[in-house]
Amino acid sequence: MAENLTLEQRVQRLEDIEEIKKLTATYSDYVNKGWIGKEVAFDKLPSVFTSDAVWESAAMGVKAEGIDAIVAMLGEATAGGSFAMHSFTNPIIDVDGDSATGNWLLWVAVAGGGKPNEVHQSEDLRYVRTPDGWRIQDLNLHFGQLLLTP
Repeated sequence: MAENLTLEQRVQRLEDIEEIKKLTATYSDYVNKGWIGKEVAFDKLPSVFTSDAVWESAAMGVKAEGIDAIVAMLGEATAGGSFAMHSFTNPIIDVDGDSATGNWLLWVAVAGGGKPNEVHQSEDLRYVRTPDGWRIQDLNLHFGQLLLTP
């Protein structure tokens, strides 16, 4: 694919991929909590999603449509935890003009009820370019393994 692109198009593609990586890391930062006074940044979450975004996880039995529903759902999902650190790794990002897809592995360290746990997951994301930059349009979370502390 890249061999048919001009140098300018190749550079744009690389810039898009880097912006998408930063957007995903920003989302991760906004849902982290529990150290040095860090709380989930509910007020900032709308800046990473489109207004009509969909956040879905069949494993959790959750589907939130629209940014207000996503923020409310994440508020409920994170309410009982005292700590959460998300690490998105191994991105496979494909850019096609003003849309892109990303497949990520996700490692989450969490604590709730005084017990630390570890969750291994993957996420499929669909991104769109907006006048304000790249935003998450759809997020689909898949559980892989949950390691519970006895």
